[in-house]
Amino acid sequence: MNYSYLLKHWITTLFGSLLLLFIYSYLESEFYDFSYQMEVHLIFLLFSTVFALPTVIISLGLFYILDKRGASTKLVKAVIILTTILGTFFTLFIIFSGVQIEYTSLYSCLAILSGGCFKLER
Repeated sequence: MNYSYLLKHWITTLFGSLLLLFIYSYLESEFYDFSYQMEVHLIFLLFSTVFALPTVIISLGLFYILDKRGASTKLVKAVIILTTILGTFFTLFIIFSGVQIEYTSLYSCLAILSGGCFKLER
């Protein structure tokens, strides 16, 4: 199977969530400072990338195992999407010592959308 699926899934989930948070902060704010928002979102992107690495490493391992066992592409996609959702939940739970519903639901929806949009080929 093609490992580029994992890379595309990870990148679209990270950048999609960043874009949605950028739009959300724009709509919620009375005064909008573009340079400040860009700085905050770049820092957010950096931390999101770092905190997503354990989930990506686990996804790579599961992808490798499922590929060697000859699992169907639908099963592999479902496992990768579920791993992303659970990894997001556990990471945010550990960082914030509680569930952040806004971020968890945002990342989960984007993980499902990006995982479903890309085609996984053998």
